[in-house]
Parts: sequence; structure tokens; C-alpha cells
Amino acid sequence: MLEEGEGLGIGRVDRWSLHKWCLLLSVSTLLVYGLAGLVCAVLTWFRTYEQAGVMVVADNDILVLITLASSILLLCFLVGISGAILNSRPILAVYAVLLWPAFLSIVIIGYTAYKRDAFALDRKLNLAWSQWYTPLGRLILQDSLRCCGYYDALHEATASSQCYPRTPLPGCKAKLYRYERENLATIWSAAFALVPVHIINIFVSLLCSNHITRTFGKGIMPKRYWLSNADLCADAERLNGAFAETRPVARPGPARPVLSTVFREDREENEPLLVEEWDCLTTTREGSVGLGLDRELRHR
Repeated sequence: MLEEGEGLGIGRVDRWSLHKWCLLLSVSTLLVYGLAGLVCAVLTWFRTYEQAGVMVVADNDILVLITLASSILLLCFLVGISGAILNSRPILAVYAVLLWPAFLSIVIIGYTAYKRDAFALDRKLNLAWSQWYTPLGRLILQDSLRCCGYYDALHEATASSQCYPRTPLPGCKAKLYRYERENLATIWSAAFALVPVHIINIFVSLLCSNHITRTFGKGIMPKRYWLSNADLCADAERLNGAFAETRPVARPGPARPVLSTVFREDREENEPLLVEEWDCLTTTREGSVGLGLDRELRHR
């Protein structure tokens, strides 16, 4: 059943081809880093750790990209594992196509994080604190980093129970800068490390999708080899000629015409026969009764 490309094929694991094992291993790696990225993104969105709010405010675009990329990777995993288990080459073709948007999303995450980290990060943070962050965003940063204001408590600070003009808390610039350097470096390093792994997965999908079973193609005869009406007629004539040469068949002669007039088409030509048939029916033997029509005719 597995070699014919039918069924789930789970009961005959020992008969799986090498291409199928490679494809399953490749799809499993998608599950690993796709699920890891989604878990990290969900934990950050719900602020389950202390400094999660800093990334929600300062790197919101990167967090959205990570969530989107992880979702695409998990979708690729579901399509790929379904095609591998069901031995479906069309599903695996869709899986091979979906790997390219996932690759593009990983590259975008790495490029965005590296560009923000490598080129004038301190100036970008200065501009963001003064123009991009809302008062609520500044408050989240202050509470997460345990600081007040940007340079000090008197510089664009959002007042709270811990942030006021004479608070002993330092400014947020140094802590925010250190956090961003570490966080962005971790993000772009992880993204660029996944790029070669994902490229390998793309090549595996292209090489192994058509060899998920040992059956070549779909096991269906190509259309150019299908029989047409002309081929059938030629075969029939050839067979008729062969049988006529080896075993001639004698044709039967014409059948005896039926006496009854029910099935005759021309009644006028068969009128004498009708008269003779009627005479035979009405004529009686000696001592027989008959129909009595001849006696009436004789008396007349």
C-alpha cells in the first residue's frame, strides 16, 4: 500500500524510503524553531518576564515580524507533515512553495534587527524617546527598567508612584541602550543562524517531494500512451483479419418464411398464400365436423 502511494503508511515504517525519512527530519526542524519563536513571542506579548515590556515598546515591529514568521513556519510544518504522512506529492508541492515566504520573513527579521543595532543605535533611541514613544510607552519602559526619565527624572519623564522629580532612580538611557544592544544582537544572530538551516530545508523539499514513495510519479500511464478511438478501430480490424484467416465462419442460409401474416410487411404480395392457408384451415377430413363453412357454401 505504501509503495503504491495509498493510505497513511504508518504501519510499514520499515518500508519508508530514504527520501521520506529525510523529508520528515527536515519538517521536524521547522517545528522546532517555529514553535520556539512563537513561544518567545507569546511570552513577550503577555509580559511574562521582567523586561518583556521593553521589547513590546521599543521593538514592537520586530516582535510582530517574529510572530508572523513563526506562524508561517508552523503552517509549513503542518502542510509538510501532512504531505509526508499521506504520501501526497501535490501537498508537498504546496509545502515547498510556502518555505519561500518563511525564508523571506526570517531574513527580514535578521536584517531589521542588525540594521537597528549596527547603525547609530543611541541616536535612534534618542529620537524614539522624544518623538515615537507615547507617555504610556515611556511609563512601561520606566517600570520595566526601574528608571525615571531619559537622562534624569526631569527629562521627558512620565510621572508615577516611583518616578517623580526627586526620585533616586537613574535615567533610562543607559539601561535602555544596554538592553537594546543585547536584545537586538540576540535576535539578528538567531535569525541569520537559521538562514542556512532553512535553505537546507528548501533543498530537501525540492529533492525529496517527488520521491516520497518508491513509485515513479503517480503510477498513472502518461496521456500520450492512452488508447484513442483510432487505435481501437485499428486493433479491431487487425483482430478481425487474423480470425478470418485462421478460422473462417460459415454464414447460415436464409430462414424459412413465417406462415403468419403478423410479421409480414407486404400483405398484397402474400394474398394468395393467405387464401391457401384459409382453405387449409376450413377444409375437413371425412367424418370430421370442421368449421361447417363448406356445407353452407355447397347449399348456396
